[in-house]
Amino acid sequence: MEELTNRPESGVEARRRWSSRRTGTLVVAVSVVVSLYWWWPGITGRGESFDAAPAVMVVGGGQLARSEEKVLRRLREEGYSALWGGRPTDWCEAREMVSSAEISPTRAVVLHAPVASSDCADPEDLAGDIVGAVDAFGARAVLVIGLEVADRDDPVARALIDRGVAVVDPEALIGDPTAVDERVDCLWWDDCVFEGLNPGYVVLRDADGLTAAGQQRVARLIVATVQ
Repeated sequence: MEELTNRPESGVEARRRWSSRRTGTLVVAVSVVVSLYWWWPGITGRGESFDAAPAVMVVGGGQLARSEEKVLRRLREEGYSALWGGRPTDWCEAREMVSSAEISPTRAVVLHAPVASSDCADPEDLAGDIVGAVDAFGARAVLVIGLEVADRDDPVARALIDRGVAVVDPEALIGDPTAVDERVDCLWWDDCVFEGLNPGYVVLRDADGLTAAGQQRVARLIVATVQ
């Protein structure tokens, strides 16, 4: 019995043990690589100094404010620290929120204000003040339009566009703001509704504005523009 217990390890057993160890090592290595790939943006700086210097600050009212959760989640999933800097009711409030911000976004300031009379200053002056404040952060301004009726024709929005800010216009993804309760085909990331044999659909706007599906599409386009 003692001889059987202490017999030398055979070549087959040694190879099996070596193969098992190699498999375990490969699994650990792959896990480390995947983890680094997922968290690398934060490791290299996008996620640092979250409170004082997030990568992205969003100053968005109206329909963009309805999308706050989706927008911030998508930005963070892509590795960008992000904060909501306010929900302005017009561009006068938006200017104040940007210029008086106590944080310093390092990559982008995303902007949207609902269509309203911004009579605190000339539209050109408002646009200039906003762009100047964003430039002072060392970030770039990203204007979101196409969320509400006539927001493309807003004088301040036009002045911002004339100054060369990046523009997010999701019309191709969410349609015209007047389209309500319309069923549209799913995209690969949508949480589709299936009824019977139909291939799946989503409703992007209801009587209150953007639905969760519409908000998700807007959020994805914002992230694509910030990158």
